Amino acid sequence: MADRWQMGGRIQPSNMIIGGASGILPQDGRHALASSPVLCLLSAGIGMAAWTDQEQLFPLTLLLLLPMLIFRAPNRAGAFLVAFAYYGTATRAVPGIICYFFPSLSIGASLSLWGTHTALLALPWVLAFPPHGATAWRRAFSVAMALLILTVPPIGLFHWGTPLMASGLLYPGWQWAGLLITAGLLALIAASTSRTYRIHAAIGGAAILAVIANAGYRESRPPAEWQAVSLQLGKSPELWSDEMAWRREFLADRAMRDLSHGAKVIIFPESISGSNRRVQSAVWHDVSVAARARGATVLVGEETWDNARTGFKNALVGYGAEKDGGAVVVSSMVPMPVGDWKFGFEEGAETNIFGSDITDLHGKKVAFSLCYEDFLLWPHRGLLAGRADLLVSATNQWPSSGTSAEIAQDISRAALARMAGIPILTAKNR
Repeated sequence: MADRWQMGGRIQPSNMIIGGASGILPQDGRHALASSPVLCLLSAGIGMAAWTDQEQLFPLTLLLLLPMLIFRAPNRAGAFLVAFAYYGTATRAVPGIICYFFPSLSIGASLSLWGTHTALLALPWVLAFPPHGATAWRRAFSVAMALLILTVPPIGLFHWGTPLMASGLLYPGWQWAGLLITAGLLALIAASTSRTYRIHAAIGGAAILAVIANAGYRESRPPAEWQAVSLQLGKSPELWSDEMAWRREFLADRAMRDLSHGAKVIIFPESISGSNRRVQSAVWHDVSVAARARGATVLVGEETWDNARTGFKNALVGYGAEKDGGAVVVSSMVPMPVGDWKFGFEEGAETNIFGSDITDLHGKKVAFSLCYEDFLLWPHRGLLAGRADLLVSATNQWPSSGTSAEIAQDISRAALARMAGIPILTAKNR
């Protein structure tokens, strides 16, 4: 075997290590790479880079390296730090969002919530961390177990920044199959060494499948008569204020205008119209009449409270042909934790964790994603099973406007639509 040269000196092949996707390094370089501080810097870099370009999904390929970096840590404590570094940077906008959403909270409380969330997401990697000297297949199994724990409830309800979102880039339109292949690829890369030739072949096969998937993928357009309305109205005013009255009149006028232009379905952002039913009915009466006359439906984001005012649904309510009078068309399965979802305490949003994300509307099966659900995989089981014709995202991003969280949400939403291979409509307020 020919000798290899690096930095002007000769290195024997017996001293070369192929550390998964980390490249070819001399033995001392491998030890340097495996030190926890270096691994933390690399994983933090992935958290920064993978979720910063809302125009392109290509940076998501960096996520393929994350399990490898975590499992290159020398021990469980090191693995926790490496995973914590990734999730901490991927969710770096959370403290600011909390302060914006809850101005009465201190900075310390916001940082504590962020740290707790980050630690929760790092924990499964620690639990699945393989013992020293584990076989390659044992390491691959450990990655698969960590990904499973992070995808299903309870932790899957908080897993923002999942590396499985790379499936939307690698295997567009392959739905659950693409997601499972991506999980396998993440596991194989983490398990590979210089001597795992079968794993190298499997990684090569997965790469070929990604080329085939992208070569055959054609992005589809949403129906022309379906209209998603994006706005820049900011935070909702107080319910009984003149500003809220103006906002509702503005929304109703916008709906009437779009109906007059031939829209069949109009979607407004999540929670855009407040939560008072009696006032809402009066404001939307003319819209309801006009929509019924045209065989159209208007969907408006609203909080619909129960009679006892102890809880509410974060919902899209309908006015028009198929749903009328402010009837709930769809509500959040997983509302935003803390902000809306109060974990069983009063005045919080209801959950429907095991419900369906698919709703029939105007002859189409529509997968709905309401705000926070854009970040997650669990609420989109029907979407990934191929049961939807269209993905509709209704979101209110005023707390995250202009932050990395807004970009990450846009990326996740686009990745979900590509996974399913269907068009997407997005109604968002900033």
